[in-house]
Amino acid sequence: MTTPDRAHSVADITAKERGAWDLTASDLVAATGAGLRDARDYLSILRSRSRDLAGYGTLSASVENLPDILSDGPLAGVAVVVKDNIDVAGLPTSGGTPALAGHTASSDAPLIERLVSAGAVITAKNTMHELALGATSNNAFQGVPHNPWDPARICGGSSGGTAGAVALGLAPIGIGTDTGGSVRMPAALCGVFGFRPSPGRYPAGGMLSLSPTRDVAGPLTRSMQDILLVDSVLASRPAVSANPATAGIRLGISPCHLRDLHPDVARGFNEVRQILAGLGVQFMDVGIDDIVEDAAAVATTILWGEAERSLEDYLVRTGGPSLQQLVRDIASPDVRKLVLSNFGSVSPAAYSAAIETREHLRAELLRRFQTAGVQALIFPTVPVVAPLIAEEDLMELNGRPVQVFPTLIRHTDLGGVLGLPGISIPVGRGHGTGLPIGLEFSSPPNTDDQLLAVTAALEPLISHTTKPSQLINASPHSPLPRSS
Repeated sequence: MTTPDRAHSVADITAKERGAWDLTASDLVAATGAGLRDARDYLSILRSRSRDLAGYGTLSASVENLPDILSDGPLAGVAVVVKDNIDVAGLPTSGGTPALAGHTASSDAPLIERLVSAGAVITAKNTMHELALGATSNNAFQGVPHNPWDPARICGGSSGGTAGAVALGLAPIGIGTDTGGSVRMPAALCGVFGFRPSPGRYPAGGMLSLSPTRDVAGPLTRSMQDILLVDSVLASRPAVSANPATAGIRLGISPCHLRDLHPDVARGFNEVRQILAGLGVQFMDVGIDDIVEDAAAVATTILWGEAERSLEDYLVRTGGPSLQQLVRDIASPDVRKLVLSNFGSVSPAAYSAAIETREHLRAELLRRFQTAGVQALIFPTVPVVAPLIAEEDLMELNGRPVQVFPTLIRHTDLGGVLGLPGISIPVGRGHGTGLPIGLEFSSPPNTDDQLLAVTAALEPLISHTTKPSQLINASPHSPLPRSS
């Protein structure tokens, strides 16, 4: 990864290019519909942008040729990048692991079919944590995607390359997957929006999945309007509209989400709370500490009770290598250790008990929401700002070392275990670090429409996004990486 003179790189950028990088999907559709933009020209500019910023390591494969004919639809001409564990016809689905490096998908995953039918153009696949088994996306096989705000830091994971690519302006829409926070957490660390839907809202299948119970695909974007647009396409329903008023919205706060936060994160959360309270939003105490603890106790039992069968089913169905070969060739030491230690470790009885506990906790969470009369919980998506890439295992938080993985997923894992919808909203940069902060809104299972309506009403009051063209000088610590 080379870092040429920054002034030269800025001088080479035209206003037309900047405009293309900065377009949201909704902006593009409106501009092309009005004859103000040419979709092919736009896609060509984004392709050049991807080549120039290859040093960020967010892309694992790119589509060589654009479609001969661009389709009409609500996403007409919009570039979309896709995490490398979701099938896109003609591109490898590697899962970020060596054994699947040449494993080319013969057909699109059902959710990709919906995007393409809506006019979207899939332009690239994204780097990820190997087999989606991690929160940093540090991958010994694919490399490390670098955070657009500071290339010495992680994008998060396991959909790190997808979040980084969207923040950089390589595409306005990315599709990631979320087991325990893998869409929402990297969205927060990269300063973009990330939505985890309830399981079943979007079509399943065509995905290298660890846990069918926990895994869902979800969009990452640079605007709330684009979240609503993509959700309508993937859910095949009209777009959700924002609540007509903010006064009367009731949000829940739980003590477990306010403990041991990075100072920037704590300050950002408190500032947002003050803004919303001043506009009539009510905050209610909703104690869910026990639910969080009980969910954490069954989280890995569910994951490892399903992972071996789920991976093998995908390999057999798609004509891939054997599961034994896949395991033998794992490149990342952390992933290898996890797989070798946990495959075959969960008995059928333990798995059934964990699923039973999950169902009880889902019902109890709903009961507490109803008792408190709240529409969503609000909390920091991640307790910290993006760690350094070198902080693979340990990082410092409030003057002491803490483990990176459990810290990064501390707030998001509940949604993955219980199948809750959740959306991370970028709310600005930390006063001390200058790094992005995200707040999550989450609600009980299958309340996605209500969650999106509430969030869409509040988002204009609290969100702070940064255009990709403004990222060149966003980090005072590192020049913008470019390809050699």
